[in-house]
Amino acid sequence: MSGGIRHGQTFEDLVTGRAVHGWLRMSANLVDDNESLSLSATVNNVVSLTSPPERQITHWSLKNGGQEVALKRQGFDSQSHYDVIVAGTVQQSRPVVWRGLVPQQPNDLAGWVPAKIDALKTWALGVRHLRCPRKLLSTPLPLPQRSTGDLGPNVEMPPLALAADDALRKSVREWYRKAFGVGVDIAAQGNYFDLVVRAPADKADVQLVQSGRGLSHVLPVVATALTARSAGPGVDIIEHPEAELHPAAHSDVAELLIDNLTGFERPMIIETHSEMVLLRARRWIAEGRLPAENVLVYWVEAESGHGSILRKIRIDNSGAMESWPDGVFIEDYEEILAIRRANRSTE
Repeated sequence: MSGGIRHGQTFEDLVTGRAVHGWLRMSANLVDDNESLSLSATVNNVVSLTSPPERQITHWSLKNGGQEVALKRQGFDSQSHYDVIVAGTVQQSRPVVWRGLVPQQPNDLAGWVPAKIDALKTWALGVRHLRCPRKLLSTPLPLPQRSTGDLGPNVEMPPLALAADDALRKSVREWYRKAFGVGVDIAAQGNYFDLVVRAPADKADVQLVQSGRGLSHVLPVVATALTARSAGPGVDIIEHPEAELHPAAHSDVAELLIDNLTGFERPMIIETHSEMVLLRARRWIAEGRLPAENVLVYWVEAESGHGSILRKIRIDNSGAMESWPDGVFIEDYEEILAIRRANRSTE
């Protein structure tokens, strides 16, 4: 669990082959026009016959330009100290109390470290992970007194955001009208409100969660995209934005996401099985509406003995893919060929 986001039920769920004594190495690189900051950590799962399994950070480093501080654990005992290594030289040995992947007391590692760790924490607070399936806060809810702009780390709070933010509610309503021909609005009853689908005048309003067509499932995606520009530094991770939607709506979702990209300050990571999401990005690139260097495609595939690997696939300025795994997104083509073969056989 990190910032309200659960990445795996157990540590083994994150390790290739679910090895009990496995380890994970994680790293993050933050770059702007002036400097770069890099954090890396190796986490081991230490299993003992006499105590519960323990996750230990065995190697850790923080780099800022040409400066580097590293910590190396001396053993697997729960009381083991760490060597503090500055510029490649061991300076001291000391215990370290961890808070997530950063030392709880970094003040005596090096003079520049505390400010950089604070900057990392600020950036991490800007990470939003939109899981699939989605889960919104249940309504009715008390009417909020003011807008906080917070959708929650798992983006479960759009109902409160819509109730408190008139501009966001208007933008969401306009998108739903364009994509589905209906509007989404709040219906207040006393100090409480519900989210409803505003149908044409001759029909009654329907609660959003009962409206079908994936209207409630896509709301967190819409809210995430429309607030990306005001969310500040961070990253938006969206799993299957097309989930539960009719294929005809995939292009509307794809265009919503692409149209609200904010650049390197807040990249968007999208996991999708929708061919339309990729096709719309390629079309925008070919039309000159989206720089090709702003889009990277990663294909995830299993490799024997290595678990899952990522294959980077670039898109050129004409919208063409430099390479593509065999057999991907050819289902429609194969079905059409099968229909034609069947028609020829009956002639």
